[in-house]
Amino acid sequence: MESLTLLIYGINIPPHKHLHKLANKFINRFMKVRQTIDFTDEHYYEVIVEEQSLISAQRNYITAPIIPVHKNYLQKLLKVYSNLNTTVTLCTEEHEHPLVCFNDIEYEGYCYYELNSDKKILFFGVLDTKHVISLPKQSNPEKLMLEYIKTHFETLHN
Repeated sequence: MESLTLLIYGINIPPHKHLHKLANKFINRFMKVRQTIDFTDEHYYEVIVEEQSLISAQRNYITAPIIPVHKNYLQKLLKVYSNLNTTVTLCTEEHEHPLVCFNDIEYEGYCYYELNSDKKILFFGVLDTKHVISLPKQSNPEKLMLEYIKTHFETLHN
C-alpha cells in the first residue's frame, strides 16, 4: 500500500474520539473487503491521520489513526473529513523537520508536502503562538522560519 497523510489543522480540531470514530468506519469496511477473493493491497492507500492544532493549549497525544482506503474512495474520505469545520489536506508521506537557532533558543518546525501540488505547509511555534505558512516546495523552510522569528522579535522589542 502506498502511504499518504491526511493533515487536519486549525483551531477547531474535533476531539480524538470523533476522529477515531470516523477512521473506524473506513477500517471496518476494509476489514470486510479484505476477506474477499479479489482483494489486493495495490488498490489501497494507507492514510495516516495527523493533526496540527493552532491553539496554544497542547492537545493530548494519541496514536494517529491509519486508515486503509480503496483508491476509488480517497475523495470520499477527504470529503468526510473536510466536513469537520477545520482545514484538511492530503499530503505525501515525505516531510521535513526544519530547525532554527535564534538568541540561543532552538525552534523546530514540521513541514508537510501537499499531494499533487507544488506547495508545502510549515508549522512552528514562537513564544506560545503557533504558526502555519504555505510555501513553494522548493523554498527553504529554515530560512523562512528564521526571517519570521527575527521579524517577530523586532516587533516585540520596538
